[in-house]
Amino acid sequence: MISGVCYSGLMHPILFEYGPIRIGSYGVFLALAFLSAIFFINREFRKSDADLNIAWDIYLLAITGGLIGSRLLYILEQPDHFLRAPLVTLFGSTGFSVIGGYILAFLLCWWRVKASGEPFFLIADLTAPGLAVGYAVGRLGCIAAGDGCYGIPMFSPYAMHFPNGLVSTLSAKNHLLTSIFTSMFPGQPIPVDIGVHPTPLYESVSHLLLFAILLFPAWRLGSSRRLAFFLGWFGLSRFLVEFIRLNPPSWLGLTSDQWLSMGIFAIGLVLFIRPRPEISPEVPDSIQAAEIKP
Repeated sequence: MISGVCYSGLMHPILFEYGPIRIGSYGVFLALAFLSAIFFINREFRKSDADLNIAWDIYLLAITGGLIGSRLLYILEQPDHFLRAPLVTLFGSTGFSVIGGYILAFLLCWWRVKASGEPFFLIADLTAPGLAVGYAVGRLGCIAAGDGCYGIPMFSPYAMHFPNGLVSTLSAKNHLLTSIFTSMFPGQPIPVDIGVHPTPLYESVSHLLLFAILLFPAWRLGSSRRLAFFLGWFGLSRFLVEFIRLNPPSWLGLTSDQWLSMGIFAIGLVLFIRPRPEISPEVPDSIQAAEIKP
């Protein structure tokens, strides 16, 4: 069992600092997330004899789109933070909304694959396991840095504490968390260090399970079903975890990430149930899959 008390001693938001140079644990895990995604996507491309040049272009566009998109969506969700400190919001080590990164990265990669003339759904199906494992590793960076992506307060042996995190859980340093605690537990004395739901850890475990499912050999590549399953799982899991995160509701009691998650889930559902071309017994499945275009 991981207790919050034990974990807080293992948290190191800044791993190395020398003058103006700072290496943070979030950045290290983000790099590991991209590397793990690249490793498994390359593996899938080689197994299917797909063009690795397209894969490397996708990585560059995904990294660029992921970083810019996640920052832009955070600014749209938290405009008051941007107006108070625009430079810190733009270039700080916190302030990312991962769904925005996925959306912009997906659009850029879609453009690149369409320009190549390759079947989009074949390429997308090949990348799905890498996306899942990359997301799982990246969310661990939020735990290591304590960057404020954690959830609402709770009393449990599984609650985590981030007293030295980039966004501390100490009641004296986090007025938002303190106000949420008092509204959730009226009459309870406010702890010095408030235990919270480790929501990034929940998401990491969820997407490691998704990664394992996507590696099953039964998926028919090029049918879009592997991509669809990833989108559906991602959308549903993010929608559910938002109920115990600190994000404020935007409309009808739901957060902006929940509305986006519903859209992602709906796209996955449509892709999963859409009609497929009939399978011809004379043509191998692998060739037919490659010929299926959106």
